[in-house]
Amino acid sequence: MLIKTSTYPLGPANKLSDDTTVQRLLSNGRFIDAYRGELIEGDEYYVPYKKGSVNLIQYMEDNRLSVYYEYDVDNIVIRARILQDGAYELFDTSQGGAGVHKGWLTEALLYLRDQKDNA
Repeated sequence: MLIKTSTYPLGPANKLSDDTTVQRLLSNGRFIDAYRGELIEGDEYYVPYKKGSVNLIQYMEDNRLSVYYEYDVDNIVIRARILQDGAYELFDTSQGGAGVHKGWLTEALLYLRDQKDNA
């Protein structure tokens, strides 16, 4: 899965106030919250939707999305996927190296919503 990022100072960050939360890309491929004012030249980032203004459950219902988990023999989640209509794969945690971590579902749904709006 590819996320459309920008490299600071280019991209939408120039239109945001310094206290706006963005997602900065770390060297391990994961994103962390950062304030726009903390970005330095060369940082890769993207601007997610504000979590408080997004009804993710409604988004899942409207787009007929479902979440499927795969477990190892110790009942630990090793993979998760988001499917549309139970068949069309939109997101897979085994792609891109991020894996299943706390907050992955919110990140994935915000990403999918962002990609749909930018299409």
